Amino acid sequence: MEFNSKYGIIYFHETPWNSNSLKGSSLEIESIESDIKDSVNLLSEFCLQKAKESYVLIATRISSSQNYLKKIYFLCGFIVVEHTLDVSSCGRDLKKLETISNKFPVDVKNYTINDIIEIKNISKEEFKFGRFFEDPFIDPLIAKERSRCWIGDLIDQKATIKVLKKKNIVAGFIAYKIKNGRVDLILGGVKKRYRHLAYGFWANILFNLKDLNEIHTLISSSNTDVLNLYSYFGFRFENAQFGLHKHLINYGK
Repeated sequence: MEFNSKYGIIYFHETPWNSNSLKGSSLEIESIESDIKDSVNLLSEFCLQKAKESYVLIATRISSSQNYLKKIYFLCGFIVVEHTLDVSSCGRDLKKLETISNKFPVDVKNYTINDIIEIKNISKEEFKFGRFFEDPFIDPLIAKERSRCWIGDLIDQKATIKVLKKKNIVAGFIAYKIKNGRVDLILGGVKKRYRHLAYGFWANILFNLKDLNEIHTLISSSNTDVLNLYSYFGFRFENAQFGLHKHLINYGK
């Protein structure tokens, strides 16, 4: 979608997955095309128009090296709510993965309809990081509801969802998509009481994806547990970005 002005063009898309939990329209800016001297006027005009249209949140991500762009967003009332890293692997130590899988055996299965409630509960209760969780102006209950609803979206999108079972209890899950030989790890977590199984669970998943070299995900750099996990399995960290929000109404505490 485009917003055209005498000052330039803003490209954006709707974000219904955010709108559902906020109970109001939201969008994400993809890029801004404008002379630097006109960018503040363009973005201000865009935000004003979207406020008139009753939008409640505008989000975007920019490279952490784009200070000039960060300044433009700051001048228009955006705040930094998250710092993210792209995580990727184009080759894994399969012997190491097999060794860990054998040393820490886990029960991993495809999810069934009977697992969905527990998967949603894990997504709601165990996650603490991400743009909604790290935004101080979004109530934690809204962040939890957004995370819970994400599972339904992934099921509708036919994502692959694997569950970690412990004595027939869903102890964790991971959701991913495969396209053109690339794996995108979208969402995953383990219940707090079963965190000791996380490395065995991830080793099992990664080993069973051994025929697919390219694996990617996006993580919050605040999530040190996950940083350490992916570091342990030899993933690369790159493309540092800032996530920014502008609230057009206050969802604060």
